[in-house]
Amino acid sequence: MVNENPTPVTAPAAVAWNPNQIFAMLADPARRHILLVLAHGQALPASVLKGGVRLRLDATLKHLTTMRSAGLLVTRPDPSDGRRMLYALAPTVGVVKTPEGVLAIDFGFCLLRQ
Repeated sequence: MVNENPTPVTAPAAVAWNPNQIFAMLADPARRHILLVLAHGQALPASVLKGGVRLRLDATLKHLTTMRSAGLLVTRPDPSDGRRMLYALAPTVGVVKTPEGVLAIDFGFCLLRQ
């Protein structure tokens, strides 16, 4: 029997996402890609994240700043290089594993998956 409910991978804190704000964030393919990369749980520097979206570093940083302002991302200093910041999904962003085994981000009103 297939479980129809996604299995939580990270337990999100209770948050009421603003659908208009989330859909505005998800409208950009670069932001969607960054979120899906970070759903795997590893905090990454902007220089690594820019490679997957094929943008210049300044454009990637703009996206990261916007997503951080929306509460989707958190940052911490990179312990191996104090000049860089590492970006990760905020604890309020729930990551689930679908019945097919795919990681997805659950906003409560929509799932972002590859």
